[in-house]
Amino acid sequence: MKRLSARLQAIADMVEPGSYLADVGSDHALLPIYLVETGKISWAMAIENKIGPFLRMTQAIDEAGLNGRISSSKSDGISVLRDGVNTLAICGMGGLLSCDILESGRKNLDQIDTIILDPHRDLEAVRRRVTALGFHIDDETMVYEDKIYYTIIRFKKGAPTSPYSIADCLFGPILRKKRGETFVRWLENQKKTLNGLLNKNLGKEARERYLSLYRLVRDEIQSGEESERR
Repeated sequence: MKRLSARLQAIADMVEPGSYLADVGSDHALLPIYLVETGKISWAMAIENKIGPFLRMTQAIDEAGLNGRISSSKSDGISVLRDGVNTLAICGMGGLLSCDILESGRKNLDQIDTIILDPHRDLEAVRRRVTALGFHIDDETMVYEDKIYYTIIRFKKGAPTSPYSIADCLFGPILRKKRGETFVRWLENQKKTLNGLLNKNLGKEARERYLSLYRLVRDEIQSGEESERR
């Protein structure tokens, strides 16, 4: 059994036991192979839309001896899902592309209870757009690996108990509650990056946008510090 990276392990930990998983953009099928081999799930779909990755994926599944339990599909997004699939993992790609995949396959979301994403960017848009599809944020975690901060978000079917604020969409309603060392370091990194941008010669519109973001990050850091003092 291959050991997963910290990012993939965090995603695997989000998958609930007994789920029927469809892994979109599965590449070498590391996630479904690991989950089936550990017995956390019994069945999975691995999906790729290009011939090269599809062949690598099918070879990996064949070498693991799991052809009967992990089906391979060369298709776009979630256009073809097997009956019974209730969990989607769309990982290793940009946030806007992940949202496009979900929105274009909206009719196939009726059978989906759980969506797990690790958007590399555009976190605010991901939280907002997936929520608009009829899901709420059930869990979040953040890992730091290879000098990159990865945010893993699990959505569950159903509306949130209350609307998400701008800060919730930017930073994550659950990450804001959990805090945690990695999340706090990420906030400080965001503040430093935005401060550097504000010191450059920017146009009025860009400066206002970055200044607004800087204030939101600064306030989030201060809010956490005040909570710790209390």
